[in-house]
Amino acid sequence: MEELGLFAVLCVIFWSSVFVLTLALFRQNIKPHLKSIIISAFIMTQISLITQAKLLLLGLAVLQPFFTILCFSLFFRLRLTSAVLVSVIVLLYNLISEMLMYLLITRFQLEAFVALAMEATLLPAIFLSSLNSITALILSKMRVGFTFVQFNRKIASTNPTYTKSLFLIMSGGLILLMAVISSLFFAGTKSVLAYSLGTVLLIALIHYLYVKEVADT
Repeated sequence: MEELGLFAVLCVIFWSSVFVLTLALFRQNIKPHLKSIIISAFIMTQISLITQAKLLLLGLAVLQPFFTILCFSLFFRLRLTSAVLVSVIVLLYNLISEMLMYLLITRFQLEAFVALAMEATLLPAIFLSSLNSITALILSKMRVGFTFVQFNRKIASTNPTYTKSLFLIMSGGLILLMAVISSLFFAGTKSVLAYSLGTVLLIALIHYLYVKEVADT
């Protein structure tokens, strides 16, 4: 019971750091969004508790990405396209960081890596919360980040073709994200590595679209 309570507290901190990192990454002022951060963090904590207790695979691969998008759409007032975009980026960032942590701990022994990824609960929450907070602080202090996501629904997209392409790629990113998590349970280490390579390719596509958008403005 005590461990579950600690896990719940860590989940609140972790999800708060996820939303703060997203705002910092897209150069948004955090203070106006404090209420949205708190509400979203508590909702995602409930999803994490359900995931940990009963629906591990379904929760990690489907529920958490879905409700993350929902929180960005409902509470941060993002368009669906933008909500999918920021969710995929921040979840992929955390997933890749978590995988790198496991690889370093297990000294790149893939069998041990998969076992640790399936069993660890408190460690990733502590590590990712710290990493997200530090990254958000650095981004805020250096005043760097992206500006191609509009946090105001009243501002219309200036490039419909770009928006449609972006939505399709981000949808593919969600499928990729679910596949990476599922592979930890079913397909073993080779699939994990293959999907990790796909994640790198997805990030390259996001970078390409960002450069293209900047060039068109």
